[in-house]
Amino acid sequence: MDKIANSIDINSVKHIIEDTFKTIAVNNIKRLGEGLDSVAFLVNDEYIFKKSKHKEASENMKKEISVLRFLEGKLPLEIPKIDFYDEDASICGYKEIKGTILTPEIYSLMSIEEQEQLAKDIANFLITLHSLPLPKIKDLELDVIDDYRSDYETLKSMIYDKIPNESIEYLDELFSRILNDERITKYTRVLCHNDLSCNHIVIRNNRVIGIIDFGDVAITDRDKDFVYLLEQSDEEIGRNFGLKVLDYYNHPNKDIAILKANLNDEYYPIEEILGGTAKELEEMYNEGLSKIRSMAFIYKNKKDFVEKGRRTKI
Repeated sequence: MDKIANSIDINSVKHIIEDTFKTIAVNNIKRLGEGLDSVAFLVNDEYIFKKSKHKEASENMKKEISVLRFLEGKLPLEIPKIDFYDEDASICGYKEIKGTILTPEIYSLMSIEEQEQLAKDIANFLITLHSLPLPKIKDLELDVIDDYRSDYETLKSMIYDKIPNESIEYLDELFSRILNDERITKYTRVLCHNDLSCNHIVIRNNRVIGIIDFGDVAITDRDKDFVYLLEQSDEEIGRNFGLKVLDYYNHPNKDIAILKANLNDEYYPIEEILGGTAKELEEMYNEGLSKIRSMAFIYKNKKDFVEKGRRTKI
């Protein structure tokens, strides 16, 4: 593992852009940020260029470009409009959406009226996105249940010989709970952004003006677009904000959306294991594995508590 832990060199990206796209000269370039899948650069104080870091990210970029072109002119907020894309170089570029990335700190300084308007803006965006006809784009469909089943089988072969029995029991119970719950297995299929965290929301004058980073876009369960909005963590706005969005969205069953958000939190160690393996990031894999191993103690105590409770009732 750790094959892609190294950063992409800024000078190599400059040469890739100029060699690949003959219509642009790179007068200045600076690194904006780096995630597990790509590195972003600001070029000429005008364009954002994203360079994929591995094969899976390159495939996702291909889908992202197709969806962004499908979405042009169809949404109430700005989204990246692709001006440059080269599949072989796994790089794309678009004009920067001028604004500020939303953070919990910025949100906390807003007035109540501004916070309400923010929730309305995001709800209106999702209402429009989710009501669009489904595009016919290759590999865009993400069947939630098939995905869970695939994860389960992969985990069995990948880590079951590395974790204690109580952790195995916990995972078996978790997947049984997921795969037998109709609130999870039956869902509304829509086109989802599928990664709507606050750092993908662009604001100006305390209004949402744009949504960025469609790298995980998929035709999948509508409720996947609410999981980060409902997340209670230092990185997100918080559950109360997500509940406002659900209200303005007029969600038909808020309790199910909340259930799935809670499940998303519980599932995160599994995503670390599988994502760390796919992206060849050993530290990420080990963090997830450590958390699953620790579930042995938690699950054993929970089981003992239930068994003692039953004995007390007899």
